[in-house]
Amino acid sequence: MGKGQVTKEHIIRQSAGLFNTKGYAGTSLSEIIERCQVRKGGIYNHFENKDEIALAAFDYSFAQLKNLLSEAIATRSTPADKLLAICDVYVMLIEQDVCEGGCPILNTAVENDDGHPLLKQRAQLAMTELMTALGKMIREGIELHEFRKEVDVEAACSVIIALVEGGLMQSKLFDDSRYIRHCTDQVRAYIKGSLVI
Repeated sequence: MGKGQVTKEHIIRQSAGLFNTKGYAGTSLSEIIERCQVRKGGIYNHFENKDEIALAAFDYSFAQLKNLLSEAIATRSTPADKLLAICDVYVMLIEQDVCEGGCPILNTAVENDDGHPLLKQRAQLAMTELMTALGKMIREGIELHEFRKEVDVEAACSVIIALVEGGLMQSKLFDDSRYIRHCTDQVRAYIKGSLVI
């Protein structure tokens, strides 16, 4: 990997934490320069503007989240256990700050629902990818006769996402992990009570 690519990836990694913590509007180019310890020209050698950095930073943060989810799911064997592993990741996001700033989808969606259309679109695509992966796990559970055949897959995905993301938002807002724990407990109860045969 060339020096230029190393610098570009460094800028993306360092910016990701800023954007995911402070948001697009709250992150200035001067903060990016200071955190990355590069000159302004060094930024513009790799990115046309702040928008380009923000989009690359979101992609990086979302890739981090996907890796955390993939690693957690890989250690589980049944669809129900895989869904439960997702709860563990969301608790880790709060209690261990494994992804600086928390969930990039939630943070980007909240800030850009009426703001930055490209970032909103990125968050929509990321959420769609997450929902698709959840749906695949639920369908697998139905096929394996672990989950009820009458389960509405889309509704189940919505419930799980709403609970974990809502719990994450409350925990971030109040700096208290009990909210994510309450919500993940409800996800566990939902999986065992409404999905599992």
